[in-house]
Amino acid sequence: MINIKEKVSLIVCAYNEERNIQPVLDFLDSVKWLDQVIIVNDGSTDKTAEIIKSYTKFDLIEHKVNQGKGAAIASGVKASRNDLLIFLDADLVGLRESHLFTMLSPVLFTKEADLALGIFGKGEISVTNFANKLVPSITGQRVIRKRMLPSLNNLENQKYGVDITITKSVAEDRVRVVKLDGLSQVIKEEKDDKLMHAVKKRVIMYMDIYKSVKNSKKVKIIK
Repeated sequence: MINIKEKVSLIVCAYNEERNIQPVLDFLDSVKWLDQVIIVNDGSTDKTAEIIKSYTKFDLIEHKVNQGKGAAIASGVKASRNDLLIFLDADLVGLRESHLFTMLSPVLFTKEADLALGIFGKGEISVTNFANKLVPSITGQRVIRKRMLPSLNNLENQKYGVDITITKSVAEDRVRVVKLDGLSQVIKEEKDDKLMHAVKKRVIMYMDIYKSVKNSKKVKIIK
């Protein structure tokens, strides 16, 4: 068992994830060394909140209406009581404790980075996995110290582009990319029964990401 000497806050942002979030919550409920787990329910209209409330270990933050990923992350950061933060998506498949250790390693153990980006390694091939590997800066799986984050006002104004904004705030030589073998994600087309609606949401997501890339300085990610 790896000894985690520093207290860690883990943040998950969720929006209409009633079909996918329970395996992630079951896993997090079993991790004893996490000091704080924050789940931000970003205005879900399904049963996401009910599922989260069935777990007593988590700190639940609820947005009455959907505000976007940037605002959800900002709310999670505000509620965090530790400097060392882990961010995870709510729809992960195959999440293991080793994935958390792999992301923590460059920041906590070797101290060679201020930001670790976790990308999907060996596993299921999908549009999301391909984009994740092609542009690591967009991954939602990351470890960073709170003091290295952009201002909360900056985060709140972002949507899907918030991950790019956070990545760009860290010096390129202090960013590391790590592979999370066996981890994958439920793609939008599988979440939505209406294919065209799912495709539209994906296009909107990539447009938000493009805006964040365009408005930020270029950063070379060191693997």
